Amino acid sequence: MSRSLHREKMSTYLLQWEAMRWAKAGGCRRYDLVGIPGRPAPSDTLWGLYRFKVGFGGQVLQTVGAWDYPLRPGIHWMYRQVLPRALAVMRFRGRRRTQALLE
Repeated sequence: MSRSLHREKMSTYLLQWEAMRWAKAGGCRRYDLVGIPGRPAPSDTLWGLYRFKVGFGGQVLQTVGAWDYPLRPGIHWMYRQVLPRALAVMRFRGRRRTQALLE
């Protein structure tokens, strides 16, 4: 994820690039950026993600996709329902704190 503040510095690109270099130095021959959305249009909300991942010049490989098979339904419910809400509260507080620091 990246924030709007200083987005032009593209730190996420550097982070991924360094991770790829580290993996290659460790003997890895493949580096999976996980998934990309089909072929979105530039107006699509996922266009930035698509451009980011494809921009590294790798090969796009289509597979069946990822599926969740919850071995513990109760914990999976918390993961799907409670965790996103907790993270939203944390992000809200973080944004307020950042705003206060900038003012």
